[in-house]
Amino acid sequence: MIVRVLTARVPAKNAAQFESLLRDQLPKMREHDGLVYLKLARQVKLDYEDVLLFEEWRDAKALYGWAGPRLLAPRLFPGAESLVDRVEVTHYEALDVDPDELVAMSTSVADRDLDGTSDQDSA
Repeated sequence: MIVRVLTARVPAKNAAQFESLLRDQLPKMREHDGLVYLKLARQVKLDYEDVLLFEEWRDAKALYGWAGPRLLAPRLFPGAESLVDRVEVTHYEALDVDPDELVAMSTSVADRDLDGTSDQDSA
């Protein structure tokens, strides 16, 4: 699993608009294959907000499918990036998941997709 963290410093005057754009983006992200977890959070200061978008992706293929080849570039709806003072994207390898379990899980999903079966079919 790969954790992708977008951190943005947003002037207070732009915070509501920026957060609205990100909230609108969340459903589109949830439709993307391979997204495991998504959380949008903020920390309010006097003159600015730090906004955090925490994404967890099943594997590198899913992450590249969403982010494209420029992994360090934020993928935001049009107009969002112009509202921030700075934005940073970082990636981490999840350590709370057994890599062998992930491979088995991915193989199981791929096998099921190939033969057209699903959990519902076997019930």
